[in-house]
Amino acid sequence: MAERLGEYLVKAGRITEGQLASALERQVMMGGRLGTNLIELGFLSENDLTQFLSKKLKIPSVQAADLDHLDSSLTQLIPRDLAQKYNVVPIKRDRTALSVALLDPTDLEVLDELRFITGCSIKPHIASEARIRYALERYYQISRDLRYVSVLDDERKRAGLRLGGEAEKSGRKEPSPEELEAAMQQAKEDWVEIRDRDEAIGIFLKAVNIVLDRGILLLVKSGTITGWRAFPLYREAEVGRLEFKLSQPSLFKDVVAAKTFYQGPAPYDPTYQGLFQMLGGDLPKEILLIPILINDLAVAVLYGDNQVSGRPIQTLGYIRKLSQKVAMALEVLILKKKILEL
Repeated sequence: MAERLGEYLVKAGRITEGQLASALERQVMMGGRLGTNLIELGFLSENDLTQFLSKKLKIPSVQAADLDHLDSSLTQLIPRDLAQKYNVVPIKRDRTALSVALLDPTDLEVLDELRFITGCSIKPHIASEARIRYALERYYQISRDLRYVSVLDDERKRAGLRLGGEAEKSGRKEPSPEELEAAMQQAKEDWVEIRDRDEAIGIFLKAVNIVLDRGILLLVKSGTITGWRAFPLYREAEVGRLEFKLSQPSLFKDVVAAKTFYQGPAPYDPTYQGLFQMLGGDLPKEILLIPILINDLAVAVLYGDNQVSGRPIQTLGYIRKLSQKVAMALEVLILKKKILEL
């Protein structure tokens, strides 16, 4: 459906030929559905995409509220392995009819198998890849990649709800030492299995998000520090516009040069205006900057704060250890590449 989707969107004037080409190139590099890549690049919102497809295919779309409170009796109708295989989530049962959310509601083979397994007639609904991944994680405990969290940005309010645990300001608590130890162990085990840089960084940000409400990973390259990845709910296009020159004074420059961390008040300075505007506009009371060092050189800088929950940053040791571990994981990937290519 990817090629048809691109053609539909261009013909309808929703995206340009150039934007389609960029999204297809990105899809080759990053994987995922074409729609997901269009959203991540900022060319469409999730709601715009699903509403467009719903109208074009004459199939109802899934609203966020449809997936908020699914009864366990529903999820029992479709086994976990089948839900994962076909990226499908049951959303409503009406006597002998079962409404389901699918990535491709036009796939007749999938619909036939669901009909056979459940014994119900199937009413397909269209949903974005990010929305499906969210539901699979919530109701089937099938972990989603960090990218599918960020795609749901347009479904959140820009301020006040940008936090990893999706908790209200006063509701997010500091994890216990046991929880931190378990998260660290899980990250270490996951790093052993990684195949590329993106997986390594995704594991790192997921583990950091346990103790920080918001975070941005910036790359150090060619005299600039540029936004790359963020958690939990920021578009890649927004993050990529962040840039700090190493030739100009800033906390980022200081952290890179000194190869050490900064924890303290957010500077009231126009230099950081773009950063804090992207985060919602408020000046955080406390921020944390930690460099990631490979061969004693800073290759990236992690920015983090707890502005949403209002908690003080009390887990510096945990975060610094994570930054050291992810650097080791990246070094292993570099060595593997050298072994294969030299």
